[in-house]
Amino acid sequence: MLKSTFLASSALAALLVCTACEQQTTPQAQQQSADAQALENQPAPTTTEQAASEAANEVEQAVAPNAEITPSELAAGINGEDVPNPEATLSTASVKTSSGQALGEVRSVVVGADGKANAVVVEVGGFLNVGERAVAIEASKFTYLKDRNILVAAVAKSDVEAMPAVEAQP
Repeated sequence: MLKSTFLASSALAALLVCTACEQQTTPQAQQQSADAQALENQPAPTTTEQAASEAANEVEQAVAPNAEITPSELAAGINGEDVPNPEATLSTASVKTSSGQALGEVRSVVVGADGKANAVVVEVGGFLNVGERAVAIEASKFTYLKDRNILVAAVAKSDVEAMPAVEAQP
């Protein structure tokens, strides 16, 4: 009898511990939730903000064209499909490979009926808007780094250069 009581109380204690663990969230999950909420409330950038961001992206590409992106930055990033308010949030982002190679700039974001990004139209292959062409890349192939305003593509630069051109959305 004592043995069965002990087993029952041990099972109950284990159940309580599991329940308590399920209800707690990690600090990283809390931070990601707060970041997502802040991004969702972000208004669309003005024309001036877009021009300033494009100029900053060009300067970064000229000064540090292959600035490394660390695995910890990628792990803390947001999947391209899960970025809240994707049109406003991603419109000024620069686009790079995971090795830090510059791919181009976001020209538009294709958003589905559910409000999630389906694809990102990126201007590639030129400099200062000369010789560029637009390609559409699935949003699921991106990780968004909010702190650096960078979309990191999970595709090689050579693959992007081989993609067919699409008409850029305004």
